[in-house]
Amino acid sequence: MLALVFCAGLTVKAVDWIDDERKGKNQLKWPLAVLYGALVGYLVSQSLVAMLLLGALFAQVFARKIDTHTHVLGFAIAMFLPFALGFPQFEPLLFVFFALLAFIDEMEFVGRLGWATEHRVFLILGSALVVPFVGFSYLVAILAFDIGYLLFWWVAKRLVTDKPAAKRRGR
Repeated sequence: MLALVFCAGLTVKAVDWIDDERKGKNQLKWPLAVLYGALVGYLVSQSLVAMLLLGALFAQVFARKIDTHTHVLGFAIAMFLPFALGFPQFEPLLFVFFALLAFIDEMEFVGRLGWATEHRVFLILGSALVVPFVGFSYLVAILAFDIGYLLFWWVAKRLVTDKPAAKRRGR
C-alpha cells in the first residue's frame, strides 16, 4: 500500500507541475492523470486509508483545486473505481475530519501561519492525532503521499529549467 500511496503523491504533483509550471504543454499529463486516478481509486476501494483519501479528494473539489482537464480526469477515475471495485466502509467522522483538514491545508495563510501554506501540515497533524484510535496507517499513508509529492517537486525544481543550454552552463 505504501508504494501505491507514494506513487499517487508523485503522479499528482507531476500533473500539477505540468499544468502549472509547464503551462500544460507536455502531453504526458494525460496518462499521469489516469495513473493517479487509478491509484487513488484503487486505494479508496481497497485500503485502510480510504477515509483519508476520500476526504482529501472532496476537499480538493471544495477548495476549487480540480481546476484543469487533467485533474478532472484523475478525479473522475478516482471516483469511478470504487463503484467498480467496491466501496470501503464509510466512516463519517473520519471522512469529515480529514476533508476539513485537507481543505484547511489548501488555504493561504499569511503572517505567523504563512509556513502552513507552504508545508500543508494540518492533514499530517490530524493523521497523527488519530493514531491512538485507529493506529498508524493514516499517518504513514499521508507521509508516503507527501514524500512522493515533495520528491517530484524537488527533482523538477532542480533538474528542469526553461533557460537555454548555454545559460545553464554559466555563459
